[in-house]
Amino acid sequence: MEATENRLVIASSSQRKRQRRKIRRIIRKRRRRRNEKPVIAPSSLPNEVIEEIFLRLPVKVLIRLRSLSKQWKVTMECLSFAERHSKIAKQSDVKVMVIGEEDYLKGTVGYIPHPDTNVGFRTFCLESGSLLSFTLINFSQGFDNWMYVSGNCNGLFCIHSPKTQSIYVVNPATRWLRQLPPARFQILMHKFNPTLEEWIAMDSVFHLAFVKAAAADYKLVWLYNSDRYNADPSCPNQGVTKCEVFDFRANAWRYLACTPSYRIFPTQKPAYANGSVYWLTELHEGRTEVVDFDIHTETFRLLPKIIPAIAGSDPRHIDMCTLDNRLCMSKRELVSMIQEVWSLKPLDDTWEKIFSIDLLSCPSPRTEIRDRFEWSQKDLVEPSTPVAVCKNKKILLSHCYSRGLVKYDPLTKSLDFFYRNHLARRKVTYFQSLISHI
Repeated sequence: MEATENRLVIASSSQRKRQRRKIRRIIRKRRRRRNEKPVIAPSSLPNEVIEEIFLRLPVKVLIRLRSLSKQWKVTMECLSFAERHSKIAKQSDVKVMVIGEEDYLKGTVGYIPHPDTNVGFRTFCLESGSLLSFTLINFSQGFDNWMYVSGNCNGLFCIHSPKTQSIYVVNPATRWLRQLPPARFQILMHKFNPTLEEWIAMDSVFHLAFVKAAAADYKLVWLYNSDRYNADPSCPNQGVTKCEVFDFRANAWRYLACTPSYRIFPTQKPAYANGSVYWLTELHEGRTEVVDFDIHTETFRLLPKIIPAIAGSDPRHIDMCTLDNRLCMSKRELVSMIQEVWSLKPLDDTWEKIFSIDLLSCPSPRTEIRDRFEWSQKDLVEPSTPVAVCKNKKILLSHCYSRGLVKYDPLTKSLDFFYRNHLARRKVTYFQSLISHI
């Protein structure tokens, strides 16, 4: 019994000695740290020169560098630095972002659809067509084969699905993403429980605009036709159209009281240029109008001047896009297959013709044999969408029924493939957009 008690005493005594030694080691380390002087890496370059170097580096490199120095981190996160970096990036070679669902097993034997959570972001050089980068991002909530992408806004994109109510803002360069609450009409649609045919008929509610409202603020604008599936007694406007705007600071959607009295054309995506968002209207008394929404004042108006050839046409024969931050409209003639493109001068609301694309006189390259699509096919009335203009005056074109992008040379009247997508489908398709920098 006494021997057992002695062992316990000895054991407890040795434990106390180990604890005291451990405490003394910690105290010595802390003293050494206090006596040590901070080591500053010598630099032969002034801060102004270092900042000029940073301004010419891509975003991915800046993200890695800012973790090496607190001073570098403060410089890179400054608003003036971000604005200068964006301005310099716009002067360099323009890039094209291709966004699409990534499912490499699709089309294989025994394929079981997954919830579409993987989305790929491919960045191409506009001049050479070479792939610059590829980023695969996994989203926690899938898109259920109905993925829609907004236009680019300072390298940010809004990706959403009407069926799953998933809506994200994502920055492919940094892999940052934020899930947003569903819009009011999305909630109402799920209460309506539409069939597949009704989903297709509701195509007008699927196109949103993602725009920059101020120096460090953004807006999501959703204008859609008012129908029975989105009847909401809390909406202040019970007219022909409804508009919801997402406030990022409040993290909530809100209705606008005043909206256009014209129904918008369902399949045309809105275009954003020079502080305004534009929509095509459905035919009203034999005329197509353009709705203009001012981002800062949040007011609607109709463009006072429309090219007669466009105003008197069916909106299915018209296309609307943005080139060099200016609104552009184009129309394809059914017989000659010549597509003319006009650009809007925002100061006086006048138009000037900038391109004439002769699709019938040029060869018609195809994608895969299964696609069976010709760019100059006569029975397709929808015009091709100009995506960008290269330095050599070649025009990058897209089309809602195509599986890729092509370059049109107005001098030789020829088409060359820029990008082919073998997995794209009608409802889950890639989206092309000019991006200022990545």
